[in-house]
Amino acid sequence: MPVIQQNIPLLYYLMKSYSVRRNAFLLGKCYVKFSVNEVACILGLPNRGREFHFQRSPLSKYKHNDLVQEIDSLTIEEASPTLELRRVNALVRYVLAVLLFPLKGLKVPTCILEIQGLDDFGAVNWPMAIHSFLHSHFARMSDVAAREEMTNLGYLEGCSVILVVWFFEHTKLAAPISEMAVPRLHRWSPKISISATQCSELQVKLSKSDNVRRALVYISVEEQDLLGEEEEVDSSDFEEENRRLKKEIKEREEAKEIKEKRDRVKKLKEKRVREKKKMEEEERKREVVKEMKEEKRVREKKKREEEEKKREERFKGYVDDLKHFIQGKFDALAALFREGRPSASLLQTPPSSPPRSSPKEEALKEEEDEKAIITYLTKTQTKKFTPVKGRQKKRKGDNLGHHSQAITKYPGRDHLSPQQRDVIDFVLSRYPDRDSIVIERGNIFISRVSLLDILGTEWVCSSHIDAYAYVLNSLIEREGNNMLRFLFVSSNHAYYKRCGKISRRLVDHITHDSFGGAEAIMIPCHVASHWVLLVGNLKGKYWDFYDSLPNPMHRSSLQENIRFLHEDRAEVLPRDIIDWPIHTVEGLPTQDNGNDCGIFVMKYMEASLGKDRVDWTRHTSWAKEMPRIRAEIVATLLQTFQTSLLTENGFCV
Repeated sequence: MPVIQQNIPLLYYLMKSYSVRRNAFLLGKCYVKFSVNEVACILGLPNRGREFHFQRSPLSKYKHNDLVQEIDSLTIEEASPTLELRRVNALVRYVLAVLLFPLKGLKVPTCILEIQGLDDFGAVNWPMAIHSFLHSHFARMSDVAAREEMTNLGYLEGCSVILVVWFFEHTKLAAPISEMAVPRLHRWSPKISISATQCSELQVKLSKSDNVRRALVYISVEEQDLLGEEEEVDSSDFEEENRRLKKEIKEREEAKEIKEKRDRVKKLKEKRVREKKKMEEEERKREVVKEMKEEKRVREKKKREEEEKKREERFKGYVDDLKHFIQGKFDALAALFREGRPSASLLQTPPSSPPRSSPKEEALKEEEDEKAIITYLTKTQTKKFTPVKGRQKKRKGDNLGHHSQAITKYPGRDHLSPQQRDVIDFVLSRYPDRDSIVIERGNIFISRVSLLDILGTEWVCSSHIDAYAYVLNSLIEREGNNMLRFLFVSSNHAYYKRCGKISRRLVDHITHDSFGGAEAIMIPCHVASHWVLLVGNLKGKYWDFYDSLPNPMHRSSLQENIRFLHEDRAEVLPRDIIDWPIHTVEGLPTQDNGNDCGIFVMKYMEASLGKDRVDWTRHTSWAKEMPRIRAEIVATLLQTFQTSLLTENGFCV
């Protein structure tokens, strides 16, 4: 038998054109029946003999490969009458299981193994058995073809090669290789097939009546001997099968719809549980913040009471000392008039006034408390960054961390010029105590230990960024032609607004005159323990957003900062400044740890002030050069704010 493979496109067309009611295939415009006599002519087997009821189950343990191996093993053995009978039985089983009744799983039914010998094989009406087995699958396959695509048709069990040959025998779409060969299976090439493209055109070609034959042609005398009495197939069984299949399909679809509804309900319940859990967690956090703020308020109240008590005691002591001092002066004046010479007590210094609480200490304390609350709320969500290579751990005796020694080691020292190193060494040597205020200007207070944080790898605070903005403004005053004039808004402004403190004094410098001469507004923002930068273009009426660690969460409070600024300076700023679009600047150099965001904001401020468009690809090495950048920032701050001290001691500033 020629090995003709299952032609899926052709079988798909035939199953789609099969009519269960008519028990025939629609080829073009006419219905053509698939009969048992046609199967007999195609295979060359007589349409007579006893009936063979093919049973799909039970299945034996054999598969097709087992039958092939059995034939091969029997071929090797020496010839004998018993061996010949075994060979014949093995060949009969192979023909039936592999060629005439192939199943999807390549299994061999037990009923086939019961056929023994050629006499038993020749007594069966095989055309009728093969036709019945194929015919039993037509209703199911036609239902699948009507609903599914070609790729989902599945496997047609049985000798589907007969259907392929039957189709070409009834059409004129292809020519046989031998018109008179018997059986008709040998008239066609094993490679004959219909492609998916040709299948879509079949209905048009078969619509011409000349291309369809209603019956087999050229039936020879030899073939007439194979024919038997044609029996009408009762289509009611197939209609009942079709109704059963449709009922099963409907039940499956209903079950699928019920399952989908249950899944949706389950997902909604899970979503509600997650949302409820999230709301409870947020409520817990709010309670924690409330408790922490209450504890802070109680501590501050207690501290104020203690300070007030100490102040009263100091003031009382001061009044007593002042009384003694005045009395001493009167005594000295009396002695002067008596003796005619000044008393030594006149040269004494009056007692100093009681110390007041410093604004810089209060600002630093408020910033530390705010940082502590934010750190507590975000410690479980904040990404842990690996410290930059070269960061030094503070140990006893380490030059960077010890307040009583000169600074001789810090990561960026070797990258500075000799003059810059001398400036840092000299200024810090004049402020040996770690809490000494090295830089003080308006709302800016930077201590020695705060400068050491920049020299090392620690975070920067608002005073550092405000001080650097002052440096850039001084630079514009000297070289204003090549840089944009800008108005700076400290991050403390938004912080004071949120805390209900007086914030207007931090933006008093934004007047009609200063706004008219400015080209940009700079607002550094502290969002979720991270520094970002907003730069407003006053001519273009838009905001540029700079972020060294891109994250959508960092844009959360930008609009609020702009609104706070407009509330305090509404008489100067345009009304639509709140509605200006915020554009995220792309291609920025980014940080590779969790500590350098403030330094990147300073560098963004400096780079964005140029009148020419910034080529950010030239600054991709900032993260690697961070030790040098930090050290240069410290040197620049000291040269700007300690000009008098440096000039008096011979430094060229």
